[in-house]
Amino acid sequence: MQAEVRELTKKPLSEAEVRALAAKMGGVHQLIAPKRKAELGALGEEELVTHLAANPNHVRRPLIDTGSRLLGGFTAEVRAALEKELK
Repeated sequence: MQAEVRELTKKPLSEAEVRALAAKMGGVHQLIAPKRKAELGALGEEELVTHLAANPNHVRRPLIDTGSRLLGGFTAEVRAALEKELK
């Protein structure tokens, strides 16, 4: 598996990319950084898409696209899922 690293602060996501990632992740609210959930959780889908595209520091990181699924954050659950993917 080859990795592509993208620094979102240098090359932010477009609104179309936010929508595509949200579709893979189960909704745009899943892309919110944990520290921003209380602040941004009340925004509607389209407002949130616009906000995340304009504020890359509010996007959950890392985002890891394994080809079959999109994982967000680096929790124990994500590490376990990555181990399964890499076997």
